[in-house]
Amino acid sequence: SGLTTFDVAGVARLIASGQSTNIIVMVGAGISVSAGIPDFRTPGTGLYDNLARYNLPHPTAVFELEYFRANPWPFYLLAKELYPGRHPPTPTHHFIRLLHDKGLLLRCFTQNIDSLEAAAGLPAERIVAAHGNFDAAHCLAGHEADVADVRRAVDAGTPLQCGVPWCDALVKPDIVFFGENLPARFNQLAAQDFPRCDLLIVAGTSLGVQPFAGLINHPREDTPRLLVNRELVGEMDERTRKIASLVGGGSGFNFGEGNTRDAAYLGDCDAGFEELARLLGWSAELDDLVAAGRAAARS
Repeated sequence: SGLTTFDVAGVARLIASGQSTNIIVMVGAGISVSAGIPDFRTPGTGLYDNLARYNLPHPTAVFELEYFRANPWPFYLLAKELYPGRHPPTPTHHFIRLLHDKGLLLRCFTQNIDSLEAAAGLPAERIVAAHGNFDAAHCLAGHEADVADVRRAVDAGTPLQCGVPWCDALVKPDIVFFGENLPARFNQLAAQDFPRCDLLIVAGTSLGVQPFAGLINHPREDTPRLLVNRELVGEMDERTRKIASLVGGGSGFNFGEGNTRDAAYLGDCDAGFEELARLLGWSAELDDLVAAGRAAARS
């Protein structure tokens, strides 16, 4: 059992053999780039670089509560870029949906706030939006806000204030800002799901933001893992890995010497999952989902 080769072909054999029936997928902004949504950190095209025109003190200020209280306009302009419904899901999103349709997906943990997993047809209970999304909104004093009102405000580029009498606090969608706690559901399902995971797929993330990045260490020590990404991420150098194993912390991916379970596909996410679908004999089904998704986005 386990991976026979540390590549997509090895993972395809594992899935085809029926050994992986509780697959967890972890995804970041890289899986949505081909939908037309820029990621955050790519120089020149990333959202952080493009925020320069708003004269922020530093790019990440757009996701800081203190700055939002003082100047909510940049966030509302950014929200317009990212609002769900403007972009069709990608082949990667549809591959995750295919895993669900085949009864193989335990959960999809996403860092993304674009709701494209749901747009691809994944049911809400299969998705953990670690950093929140636009499905609900509250004012900074905690009152619930109507998402239709928020949508109108975002489209107009005008920050919304709470409609509850005597409260004029700013409203923001339930997107997790820096320093805010992740949704309770994230911790609850991470603790419940990862011990059951028999294949972890990580795609389109720099694994730079905790606690999300640390999830790669939560499956059992012999659980196979696949990284689909433009570059290798999540590895520790030898010395750090030794220290981590001594203190019982996770030691990240290991694609080098002594690798027993980590496979990698380096390149664009869609190409990686199209290749995996081809090896599994799922290409026609994936193409159908992608075509239907594009047609739905156009209408």
